[in-house]
Amino acid sequence: MAIPTLAITGPGGVGKTTVALEVSRQLEASGVGHALIDMDELDRLFPPPPGDPCKSGLTTRNLAAMWTNFREAGASRLVLVAVMRSPERELPYINAAIPAADILVVRLRVAGETLSERVWRREVGSGGEAQIRRSLDQSCEWEREPVNGQLIVETSGRSITEIAAEILQRSGWPV
Repeated sequence: MAIPTLAITGPGGVGKTTVALEVSRQLEASGVGHALIDMDELDRLFPPPPGDPCKSGLTTRNLAAMWTNFREAGASRLVLVAVMRSPERELPYINAAIPAADILVVRLRVAGETLSERVWRREVGSGGEAQIRRSLDQSCEWEREPVNGQLIVETSGRSITEIAAEILQRSGWPV
């Protein structure tokens, strides 16, 4: 049986986690069973495992384990948060972990100036400047990537509630 899966992506600082949490709240308010997994946290390990310098194997194993537990607990839908530089290259990791996933990629967009402001508000410590450069580079890369059936959602000047409602409405998920 297919597992409806929203993969919310975009550059660091665009609001993926915040939007995914609101999507989850709106699904919960409607009684729609689901699980939420922030994939950015599935490979936070240093140094990387021997033989897996990009940690893709670790991410896949951790995602598979979490989904198995959520599925056994009754989840029938999945909301993922992930920075995917290229969904075509990265979706195979999700499919390896969750073979029945029916994935709809939701790409969040925001203007560069707003993205920089969001990153500055979020980042603390020594990583702020590097994260801004990385986020702006990611944003530029995404603009060059083909859309190929992805939902593109503009986030500038909009509330999180509006953005989440648009994602659910356009995805056809029940609310």
